[in-house]
Amino acid sequence: MSKFITRLKRGVASSPLRRNIGMTLGRQLLASFAQFLLVVLIARELGPEGNGFYAMALLIPTMLASFLNLGVGPATVYHVSRGDFDIHQVLAGNLRLALVVATVGVACAFPVMLVWGENLFPGIPQGLLWLGLASFPLTLLLTYMNTIFQGLENFRAFNLTVLLPSYINLAGGVFALYILQVGLLGVMVAYITGQLTGLLVVFIMLYRCKAFYRQTANSIPFKTYSCKVLSYGLRAHLSNIMTFVNYRADIFLVNLFLTPAATGIYVIAVQIAEKLWVLSQAVSTVLLPRLSSMHENPKGLFALTNKVFLVVSGLTALASVVIAIAFYWLISPVFGEKYLEALPAFLWLLPGVVALAGSRIYSNCIAAVGKPEWNMYSAIGVVTINVVGNILLVPQFGIVGAAWATSVAYCFDAALKAWLVRFTLRRSEGYSVPVKYFV
Repeated sequence: MSKFITRLKRGVASSPLRRNIGMTLGRQLLASFAQFLLVVLIARELGPEGNGFYAMALLIPTMLASFLNLGVGPATVYHVSRGDFDIHQVLAGNLRLALVVATVGVACAFPVMLVWGENLFPGIPQGLLWLGLASFPLTLLLTYMNTIFQGLENFRAFNLTVLLPSYINLAGGVFALYILQVGLLGVMVAYITGQLTGLLVVFIMLYRCKAFYRQTANSIPFKTYSCKVLSYGLRAHLSNIMTFVNYRADIFLVNLFLTPAATGIYVIAVQIAEKLWVLSQAVSTVLLPRLSSMHENPKGLFALTNKVFLVVSGLTALASVVIAIAFYWLISPVFGEKYLEALPAFLWLLPGVVALAGSRIYSNCIAAVGKPEWNMYSAIGVVTINVVGNILLVPQFGIVGAAWATSVAYCFDAALKAWLVRFTLRRSEGYSVPVKYFV
């Protein structure tokens, strides 16, 4: 453990970087705690079926935001951290982009939900799905706006805008279930309220940001801004789409082949396993703008990436052992006897979850050197393995089969990203890095 910590300090020698990682990790832990409490609350109060309903309803806004965000969030981080745009240009440009994309998204999703909603989401109450669709514009706009803080490396503001919606959602869920006793409807309204609150805080923090009052460049035409942002963003976006499908294909296929109750049980295994990504998510959030700003120092960029990869992978592996032991003893008293079937699926998910934690670090390195499309190439293979594996295994082996397919896909992703960084990136034009930086 001490060796890992020493490597982390060497890998992130800058004290501001260490402080930002620590701050973001703290936010991730607090957000994970709120999400965990909400998961337990819904699981115990509404049962496996109700938990499955809620998971599928939230799949609507998250799926649309992932499919239609056009990579504007990653592009914002990339260009702001490099100084390509000032805060006024990004604020105006992202607002207009969000309005256009949200309008198109709702216009396309509405007839699909109206005609095929019952077939795409069998057994799920349609009212919950419509609430999920209504929250999509808020989810999209929040993503477009708070990444401005990430690009500025203002992680105090960024973390606040990400953390607050989780606790508003939790408080609203408690109020809906125990005070108003309105069940799933109230929980969905609590989710929407959390998104609205986060969005309000984003705008308040933006107008309080020092960068907002600095002397800025002239405004640029929306066409010029959107073309530059989307030229990077679309390459990252295709990768993000594949990544989202990879993360949620198993849940969708479990609900399709099995039942909402089975989905509710499997979701518990997935949600607990994904909490192991808290470190890699925190580090990645801070690392992307820092690596992007190091584009003129490729040797340092790759050395930093490799050192952080080793630390994140090792600490995540250690944490997986602790979480596995805790989950074994606590699943019944915390979630109830009905969720015991989630344990074997959870254990089979762990190898892939650990592998993907390290893979996320390499993904940020690839994006930081201006090659986000390479993440897409990897993601296509991963999604193919995951979807085909789930189709073959879920009908016969249930949620354990879903865990097998997902874990194999995640391990493939980690192996391929390591190959891309170690060989392809160091040989690309302008980024020739000696092998010692990858050993």
